[in-house]
Amino acid sequence: MRLFQCITNFPLRLFYRYASNTRLQVFQNAVQIVDPQRIRNVGIIAHIDAGKTTTVERMLYHAGFIRSMGNVDDGNTTMDYMEQERERGITITSAAITIPWNKHRINLIDTPGHVDFTIEVERSLRVLDGAVTILDASAGVETQSLTVWRQANRYHVPRLIYINKMDKPTANLSMCLNSIREKFGVEPILLHTPLGQGKQFTGMIDLFNELIIPANNSSKPSPELLTNDRTKLIEKLADIDDAIAELLLFADKPISTNQLIQAICRLMVNDQRYVPVLVGSSLRNIGVPTLLDAIVNYLPSARIIPTSSSNTDTLMYIFKTIHDRQKQPLSFARVYSGSVKKRMVLTNARTNEREQINKVFLPFADNMEDIDEIRAGSIAVLSGFKEASSGDILVSNRKSTIATHLNDLKQQYPFLPDPGLEAPPPVFFCTIETYSESTQKQLDFALKNIKREDPSLRVRIDDQTGQTILLGMGELHIDIIRDRLKREYELETYLGPLNVNYRETPRKSTQQTIVWNSSINEKHATISITLSIEPIISQDKKIISFSQIQIVRSDEQNFENLKKEHVEAINHGIRLALSTGLIKGTEVVNIHVKLHDLQLTGFISPALYSAAASDCVRACLRHADCTLLQPMMRVDLVCVADRTQVVLEDLARRHSQIIDVQQGTSGSVQNSMSTIITRTPLAELIGYSSTLRTLTSGQADFTLAIDGYEPVLNL
Repeated sequence: MRLFQCITNFPLRLFYRYASNTRLQVFQNAVQIVDPQRIRNVGIIAHIDAGKTTTVERMLYHAGFIRSMGNVDDGNTTMDYMEQERERGITITSAAITIPWNKHRINLIDTPGHVDFTIEVERSLRVLDGAVTILDASAGVETQSLTVWRQANRYHVPRLIYINKMDKPTANLSMCLNSIREKFGVEPILLHTPLGQGKQFTGMIDLFNELIIPANNSSKPSPELLTNDRTKLIEKLADIDDAIAELLLFADKPISTNQLIQAICRLMVNDQRYVPVLVGSSLRNIGVPTLLDAIVNYLPSARIIPTSSSNTDTLMYIFKTIHDRQKQPLSFARVYSGSVKKRMVLTNARTNEREQINKVFLPFADNMEDIDEIRAGSIAVLSGFKEASSGDILVSNRKSTIATHLNDLKQQYPFLPDPGLEAPPPVFFCTIETYSESTQKQLDFALKNIKREDPSLRVRIDDQTGQTILLGMGELHIDIIRDRLKREYELETYLGPLNVNYRETPRKSTQQTIVWNSSINEKHATISITLSIEPIISQDKKIISFSQIQIVRSDEQNFENLKKEHVEAINHGIRLALSTGLIKGTEVVNIHVKLHDLQLTGFISPALYSAAASDCVRACLRHADCTLLQPMMRVDLVCVADRTQVVLEDLARRHSQIIDVQQGTSGSVQNSMSTIITRTPLAELIGYSSTLRTLTSGQADFTLAIDGYEPVLNL
């Protein structure tokens, strides 16, 4: 028996040793590349199920990082390392990995495609120099594809598009290109000619290099096809790029591949009205090496700030925080200037406090490779920070003028991210409790850690009941939080009913005066405060939380004795009043508050300023004809055509606004599927997936995206 074990285990040990050596070699190759011109910081963004994680898995295989390719359905991919990701087959958190390719270092970030985890895409895009947008060849531009594309537009991130799943039976390249034009508002530049599509897809022609991919492809297209398609591509580039136009008109020699590549590079940076498009099938491993080449050839190199300009040795931006197995924080940072090293002490520009780096790591999904130093242009993982969180900028010098200096740098280098990270407003909330009071402190600690990792999660304590309340982006988001508490912190928790996170807003302007009297130790004090509120009309139907009060100065009242701490106390009282509205006790938003008068007698403590301001705002709300606002969702639904009418009738009962109904829009099977687009109150969609499954016998799917807030008509 022992001999049998030795025989069977020996090859396995060799396998692990070989795999370890392979990763070590990849790591060493990546570390040696430090020139920012040879570094690419790239994100993979897409709608759920477009094939992001599968594509990245193939990239890791071709880069030599893994010996065998995992599969999402089998739950063994490298980038989806959380247990919840492997069980559900979706990406929940953005994962970073560093790989070498063609003498370049590619720092890849695989981002989630589900709407509940949009914040992961948002914070990753801030530090990227380029992105690959993956589309499903059978679906084209989908809801979340459009959402992440708009996010990338906001940060001016250059992109290329990879149309994946060209081997699906319903693949339709023409439909995909039209959806890129119509929904993204850009003109696609197709760099490949596919050889068949659907079940007949065998590969493609690389028009720049005039190669058939893969090399062993049995399809042999005619030379005339290759020449004609390449000529059309060059003519299209000549209409866009002056340099190619001159070469086409006046050059004696044919336009070279390098000249075409340079033209695409210029477009990526200077004119994002055009986007290069590649095709392939990641599952069948067709087109992935070409995609890696495109990342190196077309997407911009890492942008850095020279140390002479930054006036500091090191400047970096933290875009993500996680906790290791010992629950110690690990911070993902993009280094923009200088370098980061072990035991280095940096200053947090937000708090002006000093933080020390314990260790520096290079990210490899859930594995971290210890390293002595990471230079500007790359992504580092750092341990040791106590208070630094997502959105913080850290520098190596300690000056009182850091904020001013950062503003000056931002003017000179617009790619430097703004400090802070604004999370989208949560749309659901529920209570959470442990089964034992003795574990409440453990729950508080765990939620504090998870909240630090996930800025879209909000946690508050109910003033009346003392219960802990979770506020999140959706049913899946809150369910994942509960699952993480169980797996990572060994906490069994009970969730209360899921509720829609309504908001309240005033419909009228009003002004009120409140007089407060206080007597402490026979010392009398009086405060009279006059405040007004007025509604803010949001054109895009978004919600705007209260920021700070506007002080209305006049000849009679110029507030010359009003100190900064008094204003802060008044703002605190206003926020307290607006945190619980009068209709359902929800946050009051889209409101402007003004201070008109303040009369004081005796000593007034900050707490009295807050209390008076809070009471005055509540008095204003009672006369402001407040209304309830509900989150509206854009619903993109695909169902079999013969169930379209039944689905529409059900949506009408849910007070949906029908935006569009399209017949035969799913792939090449014409008139077999319908696409329905609506705006529907979120409250009407709780449990909708079960209803839709019943109505269509499981032949339907839908996606949701937040689409503003509207008044509730029937309270």
